[in-house]
Amino acid sequence: MTTAENPYASPKTLDLAPADGVQEGIPKIFSFGGRLGRIRFAAYGVMVSMLLMILAGFVGALLAPISITFLVAVNVLFFALCAIYGFSLYVRRLHDLGHSGWWSIVILVPLVNFGLALYLLFFPGNAGVNRHGPKVRNNSAGVIVAFIISILLGTAYIGMVAAIAIPAYQDYVERVQQIQ
Repeated sequence: MTTAENPYASPKTLDLAPADGVQEGIPKIFSFGGRLGRIRFAAYGVMVSMLLMILAGFVGALLAPISITFLVAVNVLFFALCAIYGFSLYVRRLHDLGHSGWWSIVILVPLVNFGLALYLLFFPGNAGVNRHGPKVRNNSAGVIVAFIISILLGTAYIGMVAAIAIPAYQDYVERVQQIQ
């Protein structure tokens, strides 16, 4: 049945295809399939980790007076969720670079994991379609804002740890010198 026969039929046009002919994939937050760009990799990783840490802190404050055993079990669950989500980010970022997701196991090897993280953060993904799907659509303003916030939160976190660790280390050095 053509549009002349059925005036209510949807139009058949090619105007909806991208101008350059390259398809774009829709990024998924919780998935092991597909691809993930550099900015989304950093933003999703930091933002979800911070949210889970805050949630774990609230749950810990509520459960600590009730049962320490239950608190430890809940914290192990939060840690497992963070680890699974982190693996999914690594897998999708490796897919964007054209590699197998099995390479994400390298993050379990000390020092090599640092090199892998640098590789994933600074090397651009494949420009077009690869065996893991089409390239991820361009970053929206929300993703860029989340990336900037994640950089600020990461810097603040490092500053807080340094503010606690440096005086503690100095106190430790003073006590060792007094003992000697």
